[in-house]
Amino acid sequence: MPMNAPQEYYELEERYSKEKDLEEKEKILKRMMIILPKHKGTDREFGSLKRRLSLLKKEASRKPLVHKFAAIRKRWPRVSLVGYSDENVLKLFNLTRVNNLLYGMVKVNTVQVQMLSIKDAERNKDLLLQSEIIISKEKIDRYCSFQIVSEKIDVEKALKDFGVIGVYTENSEDAVAMEKGENVRDLIKKLHLKTEKNAYAVVFGKSAKFQGQRVALSHVLADGDRVFIKT
Repeated sequence: MPMNAPQEYYELEERYSKEKDLEEKEKILKRMMIILPKHKGTDREFGSLKRRLSLLKKEASRKPLVHKFAAIRKRWPRVSLVGYSDENVLKLFNLTRVNNLLYGMVKVNTVQVQMLSIKDAERNKDLLLQSEIIISKEKIDRYCSFQIVSEKIDVEKALKDFGVIGVYTENSEDAVAMEKGENVRDLIKKLHLKTEKNAYAVVFGKSAKFQGQRVALSHVLADGDRVFIKT
């Protein structure tokens, strides 16, 4: 049975996808729930709106993450700087000293990356072996298949050359870091979501044939896409 929702509903859906203020997004969702017709054909959509509202409220009340520097957990993508002076690195990035290295989460364009600044590669080989990207002043071997040797630290270019893209979820202000060629299913895995067999997504952005396109989980995403996952 079709939803037969009024035109205002679809206009609110598009407005919601572009809105960044969490309080305003909550108002939009509540209005959508009011104007959505109540019948058997809208049960699933109404349930989806309720879940989205619940997630939005949780995000609004969430405290900022505090990184535990004692145990540096792997976050994707990891960028390791090797051989640069602490003084130069700290001029560019807000990192924290952890024993003999600098560490932190850094926002580059739209995505958060885990960054390490290391002076001695051999002493920190375990960390380097888990790095997707190494930027170093001199060529080093064995640790990573993607290395850039340069006097200048250009993380933005390194991420682009490696193929990192940023994809937004419906409530996020920061993008989820993904690799070029990954699809909606890969995004779901990164978000640790549980979905039903008939799950799908609604996409706004470059990868969509039209804004608000309904797509399968195999749909390949593009940089800057905003994805609404329907479970």
